[in-house]
Amino acid sequence: MLLGLFALLAAFAGGASRYDAIQIVLLRSLSAFLLIGALYQLRSKAIKGERVLLSLFGSLVLLIVIQLVPLPPEAWQSLAGRDAVSQLDAIFGLERSWRPITFAPMRTWNALGSLVVPVTALLLAIALRVPTSALLQSVAALGVLNALMGLLQMAGGASSIFYLYAVTNLGAPVGVFANENHAAVFAACSLLVIANLWVRAREVRGAAWKRMVYSIAFLLILFTALVGGSRAGFAAAVGAVTVSIAMYVLAPPPRHVGRRSQKALVQNWFDRHPRLVFATPLFLVSLIFLIFFFLGRVPALQDLLSGDSFQDLRWLLLPVIREMLDDHWLIGAGFGSFEQVYHIYEPSELLMPFYVNQAHNDGAQFVVEGGLLAGLILTGILMWVARCILRTGVGRLATSSALFWSSVFAIVGVASIIDYPLRAPLFQVVMIWLLVALSQDSRGAKLP
Repeated sequence: MLLGLFALLAAFAGGASRYDAIQIVLLRSLSAFLLIGALYQLRSKAIKGERVLLSLFGSLVLLIVIQLVPLPPEAWQSLAGRDAVSQLDAIFGLERSWRPITFAPMRTWNALGSLVVPVTALLLAIALRVPTSALLQSVAALGVLNALMGLLQMAGGASSIFYLYAVTNLGAPVGVFANENHAAVFAACSLLVIANLWVRAREVRGAAWKRMVYSIAFLLILFTALVGGSRAGFAAAVGAVTVSIAMYVLAPPPRHVGRRSQKALVQNWFDRHPRLVFATPLFLVSLIFLIFFFLGRVPALQDLLSGDSFQDLRWLLLPVIREMLDDHWLIGAGFGSFEQVYHIYEPSELLMPFYVNQAHNDGAQFVVEGGLLAGLILTGILMWVARCILRTGVGRLATSSALFWSSVFAIVGVASIIDYPLRAPLFQVVMIWLLVALSQDSRGAKLP
């Protein structure tokens, strides 16, 4: 119940990546209350099981705290990239001021406060000993909720009351998010999670109704993904469908097929014909895609095939981000400070009515803001994920599971190269739960 409550809270108040979204106040406040319950239930055995994940997350918290510690004037002025600010200090007589590493202390304090949401997600999952199946089902339920909200928004148009945020992509199926791209990437991840649950459900005798529910959920999310205008999301959805088919093909037939069963005749018939259960949604997926394609109702595909699909601001930002990396790769400019630091490097040819608040390359921005230590933390997370995926390659569903975990993290990783989905608290919660589920899977934790 606590996990479900927190999931709903994150869904309806954690879909915006902007620091000034009013919903953040409610999200962080209630997350702090739920964090108290998680800490009360936390036991040393649970901590030991997830010590690597907790250590990596704790390192990130410590790094942000270090960036907020004021430094003596001589030490701060000797840091790279501080020349412009040091000159201004000299002009205004502030050269003896003590300053923290970060260029924007208030934004870094905000970044530190924002960690209460993923910390609560992590400690709730660990302290309550939530099994892998429940974590994956929670992510799948959030995917369905996101799709349903997207359909309601499309039905109501740009003035729909179902848009949750003031700054959003009006007219697009953003679901519970504020950004259409984030909603589309999340939909692709949800498709993979549902496909994985479907494959796991084949191992359970009499679970045909579960497979049917998962099939309907899969089609619903795919339908919403097709009507969206996100190029990256469309590509991710196509990849998710392809991987889902591969997961089914690579999974071994269920053990109980061919055995006598005391279940109802309908359930036993479904168990004996798993390919037919899968063939029906597969046929519908192909039919829906073809209908949408020939009717010209796939705006993301049309945008992707257009001649100017790559004349995008994110590509024009690459030289500027490279220059920022050259100056701040060692110490970092401070978490949350990218928008302010970018103004120092912004070239005149990129001045426009729109403003740049994110790098649209989360890996590069993470290093710009956190420096070498942030890069080491990121490398540690990637190495840990790779190690866990390799350890899942044991058992009946080894190949299918390894393909699922590789694909879901690959989608988020590739999306983070051209966008910033993990800046949304809801996406952070889902990613934390996927990491915990992967950790349990790699240790051979049994699914109930």
